[in-house]
Amino acid sequence: MATQGDPGEPPEMVQREAVILSGLKSGFIKQTEKVINMSELNKVIEDLGESFEDFSAKQSKRVDQLETQLARRFKGDMPLGETKGIESKAMAEWLKGGPTDTKALSTTNDGQGVTVRSDWADQIFKLIRESSPMRQIANVRGSDSNEIEVLVDRGEASSDWTAETGTRSETAIDFMTRQKIATEEHYSYPSVTQQMLEDSQFDVESWVQSKVGSRFARQESAAFINGDGIGKPRGILDYGTVKEASFAWGADPSLYKVGAQYTGVDGGLAASDPDDAIYDLVDSLKVDYLQNGSFLMTRAMRNVLRKMKDADNRSLLQMSLADTVPDRLMGYPVRLAEDMPALATDVVGILFGDFRQAYTVVDRLGVAVLRDPGYSKPGFVRWYVRKRIGGALTNPEAVKALVLGTEPA
Repeated sequence: MATQGDPGEPPEMVQREAVILSGLKSGFIKQTEKVINMSELNKVIEDLGESFEDFSAKQSKRVDQLETQLARRFKGDMPLGETKGIESKAMAEWLKGGPTDTKALSTTNDGQGVTVRSDWADQIFKLIRESSPMRQIANVRGSDSNEIEVLVDRGEASSDWTAETGTRSETAIDFMTRQKIATEEHYSYPSVTQQMLEDSQFDVESWVQSKVGSRFARQESAAFINGDGIGKPRGILDYGTVKEASFAWGADPSLYKVGAQYTGVDGGLAASDPDDAIYDLVDSLKVDYLQNGSFLMTRAMRNVLRKMKDADNRSLLQMSLADTVPDRLMGYPVRLAEDMPALATDVVGILFGDFRQAYTVVDRLGVAVLRDPGYSKPGFVRWYVRKRIGGALTNPEAVKALVLGTEPA
């Protein structure tokens, strides 16, 4: 049998064999390259897998650490400073008098101390909101100036009917007016001994927040109810009441009055059908405000209502079984405000209305902290914490009062 290159083999056979051998060689090279490429690809995949496993392990470790920290915090056995960021650490150091960069604290530069960051202020006012009923139900606005203007729309456009070809006269329209609410300074002045500050386990920041939040909450609650508007917010009861039949939403905010219903009995409710006064109070409020309506009263007043029964001997006051859920009266939530007056003749025993429409609280942004290192009181370090705040009745139509007394003539 002839072999390649045999002189006896025809030229076309030699050429065909050469082509075949060349093709086989080319295919072999390509297959080899594929093997090499697959090896490299497998190596890349393995590297990626190892990198992902390493990343996953690090993330799992981080999650475990965070869960542990949260669990310890909720159990109360971990100092708050362990999870605080650069701002909180800077604040703690500054309160203790240590060297720190106040840029980490300041939101504004007033040249007198330091205006703390917004989340520190939020923590203080979280404590206030939890104990101040008016903040929970009123309209709370922020401002970066010394006062805020609220637009008041007391009227509506006039209209009339006419035939297709009838005459059409110009109709009147009431334009909005402005009501200014000034912000007043609200402050706290806590102090602590220098030796307590030297104790590294003492969390100064949380202590100051707690003291300021507690003091602010008590004073704000009183001001939003009874404040006279002189150096403090004007409270909702300071505007006075007028019998509902004579109520009118006047143009001058300083002369606003709250429409009132009367129990007919000095210092309490009538012995016969005492619930009639509650029904009259609720029905005196316009339908537009009923959707967000709620009651505001003292614990003593709530106790009186708790004992009231209907014709089927059912309690009118539905008591709540949870601390965070308010009691209900006629389907509306009952809020407690101990700064309302004690039960007596001709005082307001209950307020009912949409307080988000009726009353506006204005917060001047920022909480300023000035540190006294002990010059005024040796051995103590003091902090002057201040916040500017305002409050006013902005819609007297949205709230009604129940007066424990006889309706005036």
